[in-house]
Amino acid sequence: MIFHNRPTVGKKEIDAVKKAISSGYLSQGKEVSKFERNFANYMGIDEKNVVAVSNGTSALYLALWALGAKNKKTIYPTYSCSSIRNASALIGAKEKLCDVEMNSPNMSPLNGKEGDIIIAPHMYGFPINLLKKKGIIIIEDVCQSLGSTTKGKPLGLLGDLSIFSFYATKMITSCGQGGMIISKDKYLIKEIVDYVNFDNRRDKKKRFNFQMSDVQAAMGRVQFSRLNEFIEKRDKIFRYYKNLGLPLIDIKYKNKNTSPVRYRIILMCKNPELIKRKLFLKNIAVINPLETQELLSENKK
Repeated sequence: MIFHNRPTVGKKEIDAVKKAISSGYLSQGKEVSKFERNFANYMGIDEKNVVAVSNGTSALYLALWALGAKNKKTIYPTYSCSSIRNASALIGAKEKLCDVEMNSPNMSPLNGKEGDIIIAPHMYGFPINLLKKKGIIIIEDVCQSLGSTTKGKPLGLLGDLSIFSFYATKMITSCGQGGMIISKDKYLIKEIVDYVNFDNRRDKKKRFNFQMSDVQAAMGRVQFSRLNEFIEKRDKIFRYYKNLGLPLIDIKYKNKNTSPVRYRIILMCKNPELIKRKLFLKNIAVINPLETQELLSENKK
């Protein structure tokens, strides 16, 4: 069976995890710091602008917390991961759903001040044509698009805060879970670091443990070093299907410098269930990403 998604984990990842375990230091330590430094170098920012956390959902929750999102009108698309709604609800934000663009999985451009905070997911590896507007706070959700670029720069540098996920199905994984938060505002990251480092504190502030472990970071660092390899492999698969003449979604904006990663290859078809059955008979697993129960809107539109 060719699986729908499966992490590529090899000897280097296994050896890195074994080394972290044999060190006797399993919780957060040097490996996490090295991972944060690697990530900061990739993004072209200072390592004090980066913090590793337990997963992508906690990254979003912490971003909303740092921005004081409680009771603020928070906009995000009805077609997006339920983690966005969950994190927003936990923080006490006021949900405002928006639609996606025509023939695109990405949210439609927003005009004017329609809310306080925008959570903008770059879906399936496709960068949003995102414009920073005065007075609007933006959280870039790059969980599905690590490696995508705009104007030659990696996604995640436009938002006030940006989040990344290293879940088992993402572009890279750190032992099945893991996440990262970045911001050009060092104060926001400093606040998040203070919140996450909950143990043995001598004040009365309320905090919570969202830390990444050294075991996670050890695998994450190896996976991160292989990111270009993974991007090239996915692109090769995409071009193979594209050259067969299949009707695949391939979003191209007017900005020719935008480069997506092929996190998912999406086939447009009128009868997805038939396609799924036919491919299953050939031992190929696929999913229909447009099931209405996955939409966040109550009326399922």
